[in-house]
Amino acid sequence: MKNLLILFFVAITSFSVVGFSADGSQKYVQISNQKQTESDKIIIYEFFWYGCPHCYNIEPTIDQIEADLKKDTILIKVPVALRNTWEIHAKAYYALQQMKLDDDLHEKIFAEIHVNANRLDTEEKLVNFLNYEGHDAQKFSKILNSFGTEIRVKKASRLANQYQITSVPTLIINGKYRTSGSYVSSYEELYDVVQLLVDKERIN
Repeated sequence: MKNLLILFFVAITSFSVVGFSADGSQKYVQISNQKQTESDKIIIYEFFWYGCPHCYNIEPTIDQIEADLKKDTILIKVPVALRNTWEIHAKAYYALQQMKLDDDLHEKIFAEIHVNANRLDTEEKLVNFLNYEGHDAQKFSKILNSFGTEIRVKKASRLANQYQITSVPTLIINGKYRTSGSYVSSYEELYDVVQLLVDKERIN
């Protein structure tokens, strides 16, 4: 990866700070001057939607960020339902997570939607997909509609509201910084920005 970007800061309000690169382009926004998580670890939240093509394209970068994490940092995926039609995908993610299938099927779901043009936007389509992949579709359907899944989806929505998420993909670093693909010129640069912000938190 490239060397980390050299950034300087300009305060725009008493609440937020914008990070710029040497060429004057904005790379991230500081949304708080205090850590907003209770964990002892540095937390990177990835807000995404399976139907989003940019979320699909950014996945290799997210995978690289996660692979290179040190022990003091974790990445948490948050499927956000910014529209009612997105909720089925948020429920699907949390159902698969409870079945311990999220690692196995996460990228396959992205590919099914964006490569095979199967939107997986109904329970029936998701059940058929689980059957095709050789997993227990009946168990999936039960968990998909469970109270536990509903609670997880609501918690994700509250988190998205807390960080004022209005588009995906968006990354929140330790509750203090927001960045995304729209802030950078390449996904490689996004990797560098995330590493820089994690390092800032590690120093603090």
